[in-house]
This record gives sequence, structure tokens and C-alpha cells, in this order.
Amino acid sequence: MTTYPADPYVALQYNMANTHDLYKLAYKTILPHLDKPPLDDLDNFLGYCRAWASSIVGHHDSEEAVLFPFLNKKLDFSHAIEQHVVVANGLNEIINYIDQSSAEHSTFDSAKLKNMMEALAGPLFEHLDEEVEDLAPEKLSVFTADELTQGGKELMVYIRAHSDKYITLPFMRCHTPPELKEIWPPFPWIVKRLVVPWFLAPKHAGYWKYAPYAMQ
Repeated sequence: MTTYPADPYVALQYNMANTHDLYKLAYKTILPHLDKPPLDDLDNFLGYCRAWASSIVGHHDSEEAVLFPFLNKKLDFSHAIEQHVVVANGLNEIINYIDQSSAEHSTFDSAKLKNMMEALAGPLFEHLDEEVEDLAPEKLSVFTADELTQGGKELMVYIRAHSDKYITLPFMRCHTPPELKEIWPPFPWIVKRLVVPWFLAPKHAGYWKYAPYAMQ
């Protein structure tokens, strides 16, 4: 796809699929490092790992606060909410361990963190894939185009109000593949090309050197 989808029935699934791809990519980026962790740069590496986990937590919070209540007006997303509980337990365990290790480096055991992440992988990836399938345009046909557009706007309002912009936006940017950077995320050019790389990303610059793509 070379242009951002204008059709709201396509856009919701498109945005969700791309967002979930960020989390999958970061997971696959982190895991090999845990076999030989950068102990001389542990704070930045753990910060990158935490950015991955906390980004998913924030993503799920926005779904539970805005997206699922909207979708549940005409569909049933109770299974997705049940999946969130399992995923949240795994993410919270990982975040707590990262915080503990950041506070006291001597407690860090990369094999332990790897085991936690691998234990989470099945439930997490299953949920990410099923949720995208559940947002297929034909399933969303029970809503009007205006309803979907309004729901999308309300979701973005929530995300902007509740996200840590110094984590969420740089994380998204440096996990978006080059072929999508011009059209996704659907933010203004000035945000993607100026605000994120020059004003937001520098606060945690050490984290993003572990990311797979450049910030620009």
C-alpha cells in the first residue's frame, strides 16, 4: 500500500495491523540480545525493553477505555478483553523485573527475562493476530462510516492525552519500516520529521539505538 487508506472500514484494521507489527518487531529485536546482553549499557537496553512493554500496556489501556466500548455497541469483543488480562499479567511481570534490574544491576539475569518474554509470546502474538482479524472491514460493516470515523477520532484523543510522548512516538517511529514512514502513522509531516526526531527522541536517545530502524 502506497497511500494511507481513506476508507474508514479499512483504516481501523490497517492502523491496528501496523501497530501490532511494531510490538512483534520489537519483541524479535530484543530476544537475541538476551543471549548476550549489553551489560556495559544495561540502563539503555533495559529502557528499550521497558519501552516495548509499556507501549503495549498503553495500547491496551486505550482499547479498553475507548475502542472496545465503541465496538461492543454492535459487536462482541469480550474475548479480546479476556486476552488482555493474560497479556497484562505477563507484561506487568516483565516491567517489574526490568525496574528491579534497573535499580540494582547485579540482580539482572538475562535468561530470566528471556524466559518471561518467551512465556508471554504465545498469548501475546495470538491476541495481536486475532484482534486484527476481528477488525476486518466486512465485520465492521455493522457500523456506519461516520460512526467508525468518530470512533477513530475519540481513540486518538485518548491516546494523545494519556501516552508518554517521549516513549510512544519515538518507539512507533523507529519501528516503522522505511516504506511506510511517509504515510504511517497518520501524523502531520512536522510531527514525524521534526518533533519526534529532534524534540522527543533525544530524551531517551540511548534506548533507540537498539531499535531496528532510523528515527527519520
